[in-house]
Amino acid sequence: MTAYFLAFGTVKDPERLAEYIERSGPSVAQHGGKYVGVDEQTVVLLGEHKHPRTALFTFPDSASCQAWFDSASYQKLEGLREDAGDFVFIVFDV
Repeated sequence: MTAYFLAFGTVKDPERLAEYIERSGPSVAQHGGKYVGVDEQTVVLLGEHKHPRTALFTFPDSASCQAWFDSASYQKLEGLREDAGDFVFIVFDV
C-alpha cells in the first residue's frame, strides 16, 4: 500500500531550506521515499491553510515513512529544519 507524505511549510530561511533538502534527501531515499513535487502557491479551495508551500513524497507504506522520520540520520536535522521554516507533516496510506 503506497503512503503519501505531505509537507506543508512556510519558509523562514531559503538558504537553510536548501541545505535541509540536500541533507534530508538521502535519508528519504534510504527508506524507500520518492520526491514527487513541490509548489510554492498552495491553492486552498475551502477553509483556512496557513502554509504556502506544499511538497509531496511517496513511501512504500506509512511504516516506512515513520521509520524515515524516526531515523537517527533524519532526526539530527531537526534544528536545521526548524531554522529553515515552519512545517506540518502528514502521512496517509492509499
